[in-house]
Amino acid sequence: MLVDTETYIVLDPETIKELGLLEMPYAVDLLLTDGRRIRARIFLAEVEVKGRRGPAFVAELNVPTPLLGEHALETLGFKANPRTGELEETSPEGGYLL
Repeated sequence: MLVDTETYIVLDPETIKELGLLEMPYAVDLLLTDGRRIRARIFLAEVEVKGRRGPAFVAELNVPTPLLGEHALETLGFKANPRTGELEETSPEGGYLL
């Protein structure tokens, strides 16, 4: 799985079906790296990273490799360090309350 610093989790339709994810009544417009704009259906999933669990949105797109999006990482209190390839803690588990 790759980490994408700009998007949601992205999975192909077959994986979404296998996982039995809940489809949301929304779609999002995404800008692909090749410049194309597409509309993708959105699903709800539970994710776990380094022992932390929480909700995350999943965009449906035919991709050869699943993408773990920055939105899910931020929800769990992490960010990807592009220099080291490691995940860094940015907030305590559960995040901050304002």
